Amino acid sequence: MEAGAVTGFSSAIAAYGFCFIPAMFAATAGTHALWLFIGFYASRLAVCWWFYARRGAEAPV
Repeated sequence: MEAGAVTGFSSAIAAYGFCFIPAMFAATAGTHALWLFIGFYASRLAVCWWFYARRGAEAPV
């Protein structure tokens, strides 16, 4: 039942990113924006690992 909500929320974030990423590159130096995105994606990877992939996770896959 929650799959529809998760899919909709993920699609909304993806659609926003399609606009946000080019705007960020236009507003800042390309290298600075790239490091910000790398940091953001690394933090998302860490959150997913913490809640799903580590041993003893609350919601293992």
